[in-house]
Amino acid sequence: MASSELEAHPAGVYDVIGLGFGPANLAVAGALLEQPRETCPISVNRCLFIERHHEFKWHPGMLLPGTRMQISFLKDLATLRSPQSPITFLAYLHSQNRLVDFINRGCTTPTRKEYSDYLTYVAQYVQGQGIRIAYGENVIAFEEGREGTIQVHSRVLTTGVTIIRLTKNLIISPGGSPWVPRCIQAILPHPRIIHSSEYLCSVEPVLATLKATTRSLKIAVVGAGQSAVEVLLDLRSRLTSMGMSDGQAHNLHLIIRGGSLKPSDGGPFANQVYNPEYVDVMYNLPSDSRKRVMADYKTTNYGAVNPRTLDSLYEVMYDHQVDGDIARRRGNTTPVTSARITIIPYSNLSSAEINTHPSQTCSEPDTLSILLQNTLTQDFSEAIYDVIICATGYERYSWMNLLKSSSLGKQFGLCATSNNTCLAVERDLGATANRKNGNVLTAVNGKNGNFAAAANGRNGHSRTPDMGVNAQDLPCTSLETKISDTLYISRRYRLLPLPTTGHGFIPRIYLQGCAEDTHGLSETLLSVAAIRAGEMVEDLCSNY
Repeated sequence: MASSELEAHPAGVYDVIGLGFGPANLAVAGALLEQPRETCPISVNRCLFIERHHEFKWHPGMLLPGTRMQISFLKDLATLRSPQSPITFLAYLHSQNRLVDFINRGCTTPTRKEYSDYLTYVAQYVQGQGIRIAYGENVIAFEEGREGTIQVHSRVLTTGVTIIRLTKNLIISPGGSPWVPRCIQAILPHPRIIHSSEYLCSVEPVLATLKATTRSLKIAVVGAGQSAVEVLLDLRSRLTSMGMSDGQAHNLHLIIRGGSLKPSDGGPFANQVYNPEYVDVMYNLPSDSRKRVMADYKTTNYGAVNPRTLDSLYEVMYDHQVDGDIARRRGNTTPVTSARITIIPYSNLSSAEINTHPSQTCSEPDTLSILLQNTLTQDFSEAIYDVIICATGYERYSWMNLLKSSSLGKQFGLCATSNNTCLAVERDLGATANRKNGNVLTAVNGKNGNFAAAANGRNGHSRTPDMGVNAQDLPCTSLETKISDTLYISRRYRLLPLPTTGHGFIPRIYLQGCAEDTHGLSETLLSVAAIRAGEMVEDLCSNY
């Protein structure tokens, strides 16, 4: 059994520990460094971020050649908060002597490769300024500590040793965990089922194992978003370079639930939903209205593809058609050598299995069979593939399991057995607490977390308070049932202990990148990272 040890630290207790060291917490580290050292109650030397990777990495599996960011370089880790900051993208360009050359590009969106290097540069900079990073550790638990602290338990991945640290404040920024359809989960792990997050790291070894196959390959890409189409185009290039097998070109299928690929709405009006001030608008809406706005703007981020990328895909598919028509007219019996792309619309994955044949040889590996259901006709069809790549997005709620299973969970009204936890705004916490006491409605002082009775809602309009995004799913039998399924969060991203169970709870716990249900679509993206980091640091400092 791996051993445990309490980390020796000169101060004994950290001021802040951050879980994860992606762009969100990287922005927080930069905001902390901007605070005046002499008067700031948070000491940089008592700040630590725990990251499971052994070095700084940002979406390494999707750094495909030529792919560009979908947002302006000005929406970096600092510019919208502090343009003079040393961690802006412009400061990075200047440090690399590339500022003029970048300007000459005439484009405000960097390549993904360059933006990844910018983030790595900032990670190295903040570390050089005294921010501590514990790389290669995975946080496995937290518990209530002594004298108003939180115990953070992490496991060193190389040794298995568990380290226990104490902190006064905790910032949870876990990022997204790869998600695949349930029927695919049933046959995992499998070396030829890849999530797009691991695509670039896995595709070459996977294709290498299939080079000896004596037939043309058939690969499925599942998904209708930007990542799916980028993977599709990259795969097409790789398979075309491999040449034909047995005189046949390789086949690529893009499986989508809708009728066609949709362009992302990147217009200036639609993009206003990602403005920092729009977070206030979203947070102050009733939950039903918030969900409606989220649905209206869904195509700005989810299940949609940048128009430039769509044009590239259509051009590739059309060019393949032209080549085939020219070859047929000339009586050329040699098939087109480039890999063929086919889009399979209106299709849901119903089941999946691995086909292993007793007589198969080393050159003929097992295949992957999936059952597709047409969403229009409800008919089923079977398709067999050599590789399945799931560009099916991420889930952002696994961090809740750490809270539920810890002694901290009770402070927030979390039930360890609940599987229906949702996020709700601070106003609803006050309304819930006062409903139990027979009051009509309560308004909440967001900055100080104090509860004060009021006759009207936050904006002066009388209405029935809502209970969060899944209010219609929550049983209405008792207060205890409701609060056990709902986690409350302040406008400045602080998780709120319940007025009863959390009485006297001193540490502050913040959440980043997972509060889309309360703070809007920008929460999981880079758009508000700079502003959000400043708000959180200001709230942290107000605790002293």
